[in-house]
Amino acid sequence: MREVAEDVLRWLSEGEAVALAQVVRTWGSSPRLPGSVMAVSGSGRIAGSVSGGCIEAAVARIAVESLEAGRGSLEEFRASTASARQAGLSCGGSVEVLVSPLDPGLFHVEAELARTECEYVRASVLRDCGDAPTGTSFIVAAETDAEEALDRCGDGGIGLAHVPGEGLCVLMRSCGEATSALEEAAVAVTRKAAERPRFEESGVVEHGGSPWFFVRRSPQPQLVCVGGVHIAIHLCRMAKALGYRTVVVDPRRVFATAERFPFVDELVHAWPQEAFGRVRLTERTALCALTHDPKIDVPALASGLESQAFYLGSLGRPSTQLSRARQLAALGYGESALARVFGPIGLDLKGREPAEIALSIMAEITAVRHGGQIPMSTMEETARREAACSEAALK
Repeated sequence: MREVAEDVLRWLSEGEAVALAQVVRTWGSSPRLPGSVMAVSGSGRIAGSVSGGCIEAAVARIAVESLEAGRGSLEEFRASTASARQAGLSCGGSVEVLVSPLDPGLFHVEAELARTECEYVRASVLRDCGDAPTGTSFIVAAETDAEEALDRCGDGGIGLAHVPGEGLCVLMRSCGEATSALEEAAVAVTRKAAERPRFEESGVVEHGGSPWFFVRRSPQPQLVCVGGVHIAIHLCRMAKALGYRTVVVDPRRVFATAERFPFVDELVHAWPQEAFGRVRLTERTALCALTHDPKIDVPALASGLESQAFYLGSLGRPSTQLSRARQLAALGYGESALARVFGPIGLDLKGREPAEIALSIMAEITAVRHGGQIPMSTMEETARREAACSEAALK
Protein backbone atom coordinates (compact mmCIF):
# COMPACT_ATOMS: atom_id res chain seq x y z
CA MET A 1 0.00 0.00 0.00
CA ARG A 2 2.95 2.34 0.63
CA GLU A 3 3.70 2.48 -3.09
CA VAL A 4 0.33 4.06 -3.97
CA ALA A 5 -0.51 5.99 -0.79
CA GLU A 6 0.87 9.36 -1.86
CA ASP A 7 -1.00 9.34 -5.19
CA VAL A 8 -4.25 8.08 -3.66
CA LEU A 9 -4.24 10.69 -0.90
CA ARG A 10 -3.68 13.41 -3.50
CA TRP A 11 -6.53 12.15 -5.69
CA LEU A 12 -8.87 11.96 -2.71
CA SER A 13 -7.95 15.53 -1.72
CA GLU A 14 -8.89 16.59 -5.26
CA GLY A 15 -12.33 15.03 -4.82
CA GLU A 16 -11.77 12.02 -7.07
CA ALA A 17 -13.19 8.58 -6.39
CA VAL A 18 -10.58 5.81 -6.35
CA ALA A 19 -10.70 2.06 -6.96
CA LEU A 20 -8.14 -0.42 -5.66
CA ALA A 21 -6.99 -3.56 -7.48
CA GLN A 22 -5.25 -6.22 -5.36
CA VAL A 23 -3.43 -9.29 -6.69
CA VAL A 24 -5.07 -12.16 -4.81
CA ARG A 25 -3.56 -15.29 -6.37
CA THR A 26 -1.09 -16.09 -9.13
CA TRP A 27 -0.11 -19.20 -11.07
CA GLY A 28 2.92 -19.71 -13.30
CA SER A 29 5.15 -16.84 -14.38
CA SER A 30 3.23 -13.91 -12.93
CA PRO A 31 5.49 -10.87 -12.38
CA ARG A 32 3.69 -9.43 -9.28
CA LEU A 33 3.10 -11.22 -6.01
CA PRO A 34 -0.21 -11.53 -4.13
CA GLY A 35 -0.75 -8.35 -2.15
CA SER A 36 0.54 -6.10 -4.95
CA VAL A 37 -1.80 -3.19 -5.58
CA MET A 38 -2.80 -0.75 -8.28
CA ALA A 39 -4.94 2.30 -7.59
CA VAL A 40 -7.09 3.86 -10.33
CA SER A 41 -8.79 7.24 -10.07
CA GLY A 42 -12.20 8.00 -11.55
CA SER A 43 -10.48 9.96 -14.32
CA GLY A 44 -8.28 6.97 -15.19
CA ARG A 45 -5.01 7.88 -13.48
CA ILE A 46 -2.94 4.90 -12.32
CA ALA A 47 -0.51 4.24 -9.46
CA GLY A 48 1.20 0.93 -8.74
CA SER A 49 0.77 -2.23 -10.79
CA VAL A 50 -0.71 -5.73 -10.73
CA SER A 51 1.46 -7.25 -13.47
CA GLY A 52 4.46 -6.41 -15.58
CA GLY A 53 2.22 -4.29 -17.80
CA CYS A 54 0.32 -7.22 -19.30
CA ILE A 55 -3.13 -6.57 -17.83
CA GLU A 56 -2.93 -3.04 -16.42
CA ALA A 57 -5.11 -1.52 -19.13
CA ALA A 58 -7.84 -4.15 -18.67
CA VAL A 59 -7.76 -3.82 -14.88
CA ALA A 60 -7.90 -0.02 -15.12
CA ARG A 61 -11.04 -0.27 -17.27
CA ILE A 62 -12.65 -2.69 -14.80
CA ALA A 63 -11.69 -0.37 -11.92
CA VAL A 64 -13.45 2.61 -13.50
CA GLU A 65 -16.50 0.41 -14.12
CA SER A 66 -16.46 -0.69 -10.46
CA LEU A 67 -16.59 2.98 -9.40
CA GLU A 68 -19.57 3.57 -11.68
CA ALA A 69 -21.37 0.45 -10.41
CA GLY A 70 -20.38 1.03 -6.77
CA ARG A 71 -19.33 -2.57 -6.18
CA GLY A 72 -16.32 -4.82 -6.54
CA SER A 73 -15.53 -7.99 -8.46
CA LEU A 74 -12.99 -10.80 -8.50
CA GLU A 75 -11.38 -11.00 -11.95
CA GLU A 76 -9.40 -13.88 -13.42
CA PHE A 77 -6.82 -13.52 -16.17
CA ARG A 78 -5.63 -16.94 -17.29
CA ALA A 79 -3.17 -17.26 -20.15
CA SER A 80 -5.31 -19.90 -21.84
CA THR A 81 -8.41 -17.71 -22.12
CA ALA A 82 -9.32 -15.32 -24.92
CA SER A 83 -9.89 -12.46 -22.47
CA ALA A 84 -6.37 -12.88 -21.08
CA ARG A 85 -4.87 -12.88 -24.58
CA GLN A 86 -6.85 -9.74 -25.41
CA ALA A 87 -5.54 -8.13 -22.24
CA GLY A 88 -1.99 -9.08 -23.23
CA LEU A 89 -1.31 -11.87 -20.73
CA SER A 90 0.75 -14.08 -23.01
CA CYS A 91 3.66 -15.03 -20.71
CA GLY A 92 2.06 -18.27 -19.51
CA GLY A 93 1.01 -17.04 -16.06
CA SER A 94 -2.43 -16.49 -14.58
CA VAL A 95 -3.59 -13.79 -12.18
CA GLU A 96 -6.63 -13.29 -9.96
CA VAL A 97 -7.33 -9.66 -9.08
CA LEU A 98 -9.83 -8.17 -6.62
CA VAL A 99 -11.11 -4.82 -7.91
CA SER A 100 -13.31 -2.62 -5.73
CA PRO A 101 -14.13 1.01 -4.88
CA LEU A 102 -11.83 2.38 -2.18
CA ASP A 103 -13.39 3.59 1.06
CA PRO A 104 -11.76 7.03 1.58
CA GLY A 105 -12.24 7.03 5.36
CA LEU A 106 -10.72 3.58 5.79
CA PHE A 107 -7.84 4.41 3.47
CA HIS A 108 -6.93 7.55 5.43
CA VAL A 109 -6.72 5.47 8.61
CA GLU A 110 -4.70 2.74 6.89
CA ALA A 111 -2.29 5.30 5.44
CA GLU A 112 -1.81 6.74 8.93
CA LEU A 113 -1.14 3.29 10.40
CA ALA A 114 1.44 2.67 7.68
CA ARG A 115 3.04 6.10 8.16
CA THR A 116 3.53 5.46 11.87
CA GLU A 117 4.95 1.96 11.25
CA CYS A 118 2.09 0.12 12.97
CA GLU A 119 1.28 -3.53 12.35
CA TYR A 120 -2.17 -4.31 11.03
CA VAL A 121 -4.13 -6.71 8.82
CA ARG A 122 -6.41 -5.70 5.95
CA ALA A 123 -9.09 -8.35 5.36
CA SER A 124 -11.20 -8.20 2.19
CA VAL A 125 -14.32 -10.15 1.21
CA LEU A 126 -13.78 -12.11 -2.02
CA ARG A 127 -17.40 -13.13 -2.46
CA ASP A 128 -20.55 -11.39 -1.21
CA CYS A 129 -20.81 -12.18 2.51
CA GLY A 130 -24.10 -11.19 4.13
CA ASP A 131 -24.48 -7.42 3.82
CA ALA A 132 -20.82 -7.03 2.80
CA PRO A 133 -20.38 -7.07 -0.97
CA THR A 134 -17.28 -8.35 -2.75
CA GLY A 135 -14.30 -6.11 -2.04
CA THR A 136 -15.49 -4.82 1.35
CA SER A 137 -12.40 -4.34 3.51
CA PHE A 138 -11.68 -4.19 7.23
CA ILE A 139 -8.59 -3.15 9.15
CA VAL A 140 -7.61 -5.04 12.30
CA ALA A 141 -4.96 -3.35 14.47
CA ALA A 142 -3.87 -2.97 18.07
CA GLU A 143 -6.34 -0.92 20.12
CA THR A 144 -3.92 1.91 20.90
CA ASP A 145 -2.69 2.18 17.30
CA ALA A 146 -6.25 2.12 15.89
CA GLU A 147 -7.58 4.71 18.34
CA GLU A 148 -4.66 7.09 17.78
CA ALA A 149 -4.85 6.76 13.98
CA LEU A 150 -8.59 7.39 14.05
CA ASP A 151 -8.11 10.45 16.28
CA ARG A 152 -5.54 11.92 13.90
CA CYS A 153 -7.60 11.23 10.77
CA GLY A 154 -11.13 11.97 12.02
CA ASP A 155 -13.69 9.20 11.89
CA GLY A 156 -14.62 9.69 8.20
CA GLY A 157 -17.66 7.49 8.82
CA ILE A 158 -15.44 4.65 10.01
CA GLY A 159 -16.43 2.81 13.17
CA LEU A 160 -14.10 1.17 15.64
CA ALA A 161 -15.09 -2.09 17.35
CA HIS A 162 -13.07 -3.40 20.31
CA VAL A 163 -12.30 -7.11 20.52
CA PRO A 164 -12.68 -8.01 24.22
CA GLY A 165 -9.58 -9.43 25.89
CA GLU A 166 -7.37 -9.38 22.77
CA GLY A 167 -6.14 -5.79 22.61
CA LEU A 168 -7.42 -5.49 19.04
CA CYS A 169 -9.83 -3.21 17.20
CA VAL A 170 -11.69 -3.66 13.93
CA LEU A 171 -11.97 -0.55 11.77
CA MET A 172 -14.89 -0.75 9.36
CA ARG A 173 -17.85 1.02 7.82
CA SER A 174 -21.16 -0.14 9.26
CA CYS A 175 -22.82 -2.88 7.19
CA GLY A 176 -26.21 -2.89 8.92
CA GLU A 177 -27.35 -5.79 11.09
CA ALA A 178 -24.49 -7.99 9.90
CA THR A 179 -21.88 -5.69 11.48
CA SER A 180 -21.24 -7.87 14.54
CA ALA A 181 -20.82 -11.03 12.47
CA LEU A 182 -18.46 -9.25 10.10
CA GLU A 183 -16.37 -7.94 12.99
CA GLU A 184 -16.00 -11.51 14.23
CA ALA A 185 -15.14 -12.70 10.72
CA ALA A 186 -12.44 -10.04 10.31
CA VAL A 187 -10.87 -11.05 13.63
CA ALA A 188 -11.03 -14.74 12.70
CA VAL A 189 -9.30 -14.00 9.39
CA THR A 190 -6.61 -12.05 11.29
CA ARG A 191 -6.01 -15.03 13.58
CA LYS A 192 -5.65 -17.35 10.59
CA ALA A 193 -3.24 -14.90 8.96
CA ALA A 194 -1.12 -14.92 12.12
CA GLU A 195 -0.75 -18.71 11.79
CA ARG A 196 0.94 -18.37 8.39
CA PRO A 197 4.77 -18.32 8.09
CA ARG A 198 6.42 -14.93 8.77
CA PHE A 199 7.36 -14.42 5.12
CA GLU A 200 3.79 -15.11 3.88
CA GLU A 201 2.41 -11.59 4.05
CA SER A 202 -0.80 -12.23 2.12
CA GLY A 203 -3.11 -15.08 1.24
CA VAL A 204 -6.63 -16.47 0.96
CA VAL A 205 -8.39 -18.08 3.92
CA GLU A 206 -11.87 -19.51 4.39
CA HIS A 207 -14.21 -18.41 7.15
CA GLY A 208 -17.84 -19.35 7.52
CA GLY A 209 -17.82 -20.88 4.06
CA SER A 210 -16.65 -17.63 2.42
CA PRO A 211 -13.21 -16.82 1.00
CA TRP A 212 -11.33 -13.82 2.41
CA PHE A 213 -8.10 -12.20 1.27
CA PHE A 214 -5.71 -10.90 3.90
CA VAL A 215 -2.65 -8.66 3.72
CA ARG A 216 -0.40 -8.29 6.75
CA ARG A 217 1.35 -4.96 6.98
CA SER A 218 4.37 -4.83 9.24
CA PRO A 219 6.80 -2.03 10.07
CA GLN A 220 9.28 -1.18 7.34
CA PRO A 221 12.18 -3.66 7.16
CA GLN A 222 15.52 -2.32 8.37
CA LEU A 223 19.07 -2.83 7.12
CA VAL A 224 21.87 -2.11 9.59
CA CYS A 225 25.37 -1.95 8.12
CA VAL A 226 28.12 -2.08 10.73
CA GLY A 227 30.98 -0.37 8.94
CA GLY A 228 30.78 2.60 6.60
CA VAL A 229 32.79 0.79 3.92
CA HIS A 230 32.48 0.97 0.13
CA ILE A 231 30.26 -2.13 0.00
CA ALA A 232 27.87 -0.50 2.49
CA ILE A 233 27.33 2.48 0.16
CA HIS A 234 26.02 0.23 -2.62
CA LEU A 235 24.19 -2.05 -0.19
CA CYS A 236 22.26 0.81 1.40
CA ARG A 237 21.28 2.18 -2.01
CA MET A 238 19.90 -1.21 -3.04
CA ALA A 239 18.09 -1.63 0.27
CA LYS A 240 16.46 1.80 -0.05
CA ALA A 241 15.18 0.84 -3.50
CA LEU A 242 13.64 -2.27 -1.93
CA GLY A 243 11.84 -0.31 0.77
CA TYR A 244 14.21 -0.75 3.71
CA ARG A 245 15.03 1.79 6.37
CA THR A 246 18.83 2.03 6.36
CA VAL A 247 21.25 2.56 9.26
CA VAL A 248 25.04 2.74 9.20
CA VAL A 249 26.94 2.18 12.47
CA ASP A 250 30.66 2.95 12.70
CA PRO A 251 32.73 4.48 15.52
CA ARG A 252 35.23 5.67 12.88
CA ARG A 253 33.74 9.01 11.85
CA VAL A 254 35.92 9.26 8.76
CA PHE A 255 33.98 6.35 7.21
CA ALA A 256 30.38 7.05 8.29
CA THR A 257 29.97 10.55 6.92
CA ALA A 258 26.93 12.31 5.49
CA GLU A 259 28.96 13.00 2.35
CA ARG A 260 29.51 9.27 1.75
CA PHE A 261 25.99 8.28 2.85
CA PRO A 262 23.65 11.17 1.97
CA PHE A 263 20.74 8.79 1.38
CA VAL A 264 20.72 6.68 4.58
CA ASP A 265 18.10 7.22 7.26
CA GLU A 266 20.48 7.20 10.22
CA LEU A 267 24.23 7.47 10.79
CA VAL A 268 25.42 6.28 14.21
CA HIS A 269 28.97 7.13 15.34
CA ALA A 270 29.37 4.63 18.18
CA TRP A 271 30.75 1.22 19.01
CA PRO A 272 28.18 -1.56 18.53
CA GLN A 273 27.81 -2.10 22.29
CA GLU A 274 26.59 1.50 22.59
CA ALA A 275 24.84 1.82 19.23
CA PHE A 276 22.48 -1.10 19.81
CA GLY A 277 21.22 0.44 22.99
CA ARG A 278 19.70 3.09 20.71
CA VAL A 279 19.10 1.25 17.42
CA ARG A 280 16.51 -1.49 17.92
CA LEU A 281 17.22 -4.81 16.24
CA THR A 282 13.82 -6.39 15.61
CA GLU A 283 12.52 -9.37 13.66
CA ARG A 284 12.37 -7.01 10.66
CA THR A 285 16.13 -6.26 10.82
CA ALA A 286 18.98 -7.49 8.65
CA LEU A 287 22.39 -6.79 10.21
CA CYS A 288 25.62 -6.92 8.20
CA ALA A 289 29.05 -6.83 9.87
CA LEU A 290 31.33 -5.38 7.20
CA THR A 291 34.43 -3.82 8.81
CA HIS A 292 36.84 -6.82 8.85
CA ASP A 293 37.81 -5.52 12.31
CA PRO A 294 37.01 -8.05 15.07
CA LYS A 295 36.81 -5.25 17.66
CA ILE A 296 33.76 -3.99 15.78
CA ASP A 297 32.33 -6.99 13.94
CA VAL A 298 32.31 -9.48 16.83
CA PRO A 299 30.39 -7.23 19.28
CA ALA A 300 28.00 -6.36 16.43
CA LEU A 301 27.30 -10.03 15.70
CA ALA A 302 26.92 -10.73 19.41
CA SER A 303 24.31 -7.97 19.64
CA GLY A 304 22.55 -9.49 16.65
CA LEU A 305 22.51 -12.91 18.29
CA GLU A 306 20.84 -11.38 21.35
CA SER A 307 18.08 -10.00 19.10
CA GLN A 308 15.38 -11.43 16.84
CA ALA A 309 16.99 -10.03 13.67
CA PHE A 310 15.94 -12.21 10.72
CA TYR A 311 19.37 -11.99 9.06
CA LEU A 312 22.92 -11.74 10.40
CA GLY A 313 25.80 -11.60 7.91
CA SER A 314 29.56 -11.56 8.40
CA LEU A 315 31.96 -10.33 5.70
CA GLY A 316 35.21 -12.18 5.18
CA ARG A 317 36.82 -15.32 3.80
CA PRO A 318 36.28 -18.74 5.43
CA SER A 319 39.34 -18.33 7.65
CA THR A 320 37.88 -15.04 8.93
CA GLN A 321 34.58 -16.80 9.65
CA LEU A 322 36.44 -19.47 11.63
CA SER A 323 38.04 -16.75 13.74
CA ARG A 324 34.68 -15.02 14.26
CA ALA A 325 33.08 -18.34 15.25
CA ARG A 326 35.80 -19.01 17.82
CA GLN A 327 35.47 -15.53 19.32
CA LEU A 328 31.69 -15.81 19.55
CA ALA A 329 32.00 -19.30 21.05
CA ALA A 330 34.35 -17.86 23.68
CA LEU A 331 31.57 -15.40 24.56
CA GLY A 332 29.25 -18.33 25.22
CA TYR A 333 27.41 -18.72 21.91
CA GLY A 334 26.81 -22.32 20.87
CA GLU A 335 26.27 -24.04 17.56
CA SER A 336 22.58 -23.11 17.29
CA ALA A 337 23.50 -19.42 17.65
CA LEU A 338 26.37 -19.61 15.16
CA ALA A 339 24.00 -21.26 12.68
CA ARG A 340 22.11 -17.96 12.48
CA VAL A 341 25.12 -16.12 11.03
CA PHE A 342 25.61 -16.19 7.26
CA GLY A 343 29.30 -16.14 6.57
CA PRO A 344 30.97 -15.61 4.22
CA ILE A 345 28.19 -13.11 3.65
CA GLY A 346 26.14 -13.15 0.44
CA LEU A 347 25.25 -15.64 -2.27
CA ASP A 348 28.16 -16.92 -4.34
CA LEU A 349 27.60 -14.84 -7.49
CA LYS A 350 31.38 -14.78 -8.24
CA GLY A 351 31.40 -10.98 -8.35
CA ARG A 352 34.35 -9.12 -6.81
CA GLU A 353 33.55 -5.43 -7.22
CA PRO A 354 31.96 -3.64 -4.22
CA ALA A 355 28.63 -3.22 -6.04
CA GLU A 356 28.63 -6.89 -7.06
CA ILE A 357 29.33 -7.99 -3.49
CA ALA A 358 26.53 -5.72 -2.28
CA LEU A 359 24.22 -7.34 -4.84
CA SER A 360 25.11 -10.81 -3.56
CA ILE A 361 24.39 -9.71 0.04
CA MET A 362 21.05 -8.10 -0.84
CA ALA A 363 20.09 -11.21 -2.80
CA GLU A 364 20.80 -13.40 0.23
CA ILE A 365 18.88 -11.06 2.55
CA THR A 366 15.92 -11.15 0.16
CA ALA A 367 16.00 -14.95 -0.02
CA VAL A 368 16.07 -15.30 3.77
CA ARG A 369 13.33 -12.73 4.27
CA HIS A 370 10.95 -14.43 1.85
CA GLY A 371 11.84 -18.05 2.59
CA GLY A 372 13.68 -18.63 -0.67
CA GLN A 373 14.94 -22.16 -1.29
CA ILE A 374 18.53 -21.21 -2.08
CA PRO A 375 21.48 -23.17 -0.61
CA MET A 376 22.97 -20.94 2.07
CA SER A 377 26.18 -21.49 4.03
CA THR A 378 26.38 -20.38 7.66
CA MET A 379 29.27 -19.46 9.93
CA GLU A 380 28.80 -22.76 11.78
CA GLU A 381 29.13 -24.80 8.59
CA THR A 382 32.09 -22.72 7.42
CA ALA A 383 33.85 -23.26 10.75
CA ARG A 384 33.25 -27.00 10.54
CA ARG A 385 34.61 -27.22 6.99
CA GLU A 386 37.67 -25.17 7.90
CA ALA A 387 38.33 -27.28 10.99
CA ALA A 388 38.02 -30.47 8.91
CA CYS A 389 40.49 -29.09 6.36
CA SER A 390 42.94 -28.15 9.13
CA GLU A 391 42.73 -31.63 10.65
CA ALA A 392 43.31 -33.23 7.24
CA ALA A 393 46.38 -31.05 6.68
CA LEU A 394 47.92 -32.21 9.98
CA LYS A 395 47.61 -35.90 9.10
